[in-house]
Amino acid sequence: MPDARNPDRLLVRGNTTDAVTDLVIPALLLRAPKAEWSELVHLYVPSGPTVAFSGRDLRSPGIAAATEVARAAGFAPVVRSPGGRMVAYDSGAVVIDHLDRTTDIRHAGSATFAANAESHVRVLRALGDVDARVGEVDGEYCPGEYSINVGGTAKVVGSAQRVTATGSLFSTVVQVVVSDRLRAVLADVSEALGYDLRRSSIAGLADHVPGLTAGEVAAALASDYRHRLGLTDGQLPAEVVAHASSVTASVDGVSPFHVDDWTRAHPAPRRF
Repeated sequence: MPDARNPDRLLVRGNTTDAVTDLVIPALLLRAPKAEWSELVHLYVPSGPTVAFSGRDLRSPGIAAATEVARAAGFAPVVRSPGGRMVAYDSGAVVIDHLDRTTDIRHAGSATFAANAESHVRVLRALGDVDARVGEVDGEYCPGEYSINVGGTAKVVGSAQRVTATGSLFSTVVQVVVSDRLRAVLADVSEALGYDLRRSSIAGLADHVPGLTAGEVAAALASDYRHRLGLTDGQLPAEVVAHASSVTASVDGVSPFHVDDWTRAHPAPRRF
């Protein structure tokens, strides 16, 4: 693996605030017309329970009911920038937002999903007795060809992508410790949206490696990204964090908070 560090290719750990702000930050970075970095990986353990909807989910006639279910369960309902379908997570997960300023569409698409899935599988297998495999399992949430499962039965990692004129955002959620509360909200929100879900397809890595924590998985993934992509440890631009933190997460009680709507209505005050 390459290990030549590059100062304009950054790995950022932590710096989470709340569920909405966590999802606004990558959207702001993606929309920036110019940046001092060419590649940035923000890897963190989420600070709050989140149901991250996609634009596709908004077309479901059950979106209002799904939003109410999420909020009643204590999960912030947010419409994220990347595609795919609904995913829920909390502090038992690891989230990775991988931003690339390359605008050539050849650097996006299925090749990106495949390359990341292969790397993530390698890291997960090294954590213990994890039979990690690439591929969709029957009845999984946010189904995808490049999901990662354990033993061909339960999903533990999912990814989604967004490509714009200013770059790409590849987001990954790694489920480590899955609580009964999280299992329930995934099932109940899926039902409200009209999606089929096999409850036994929901799992976390700690189900297979007892005692494994989100912090340990985050450290392993960070090390892989750092050495594989030649990333230099850095920090999120202070202007981005400050602007994202100004988000007012209040909603009308029916619609989830829409990240892209907010970033369009509240553009960042400067380039970063």
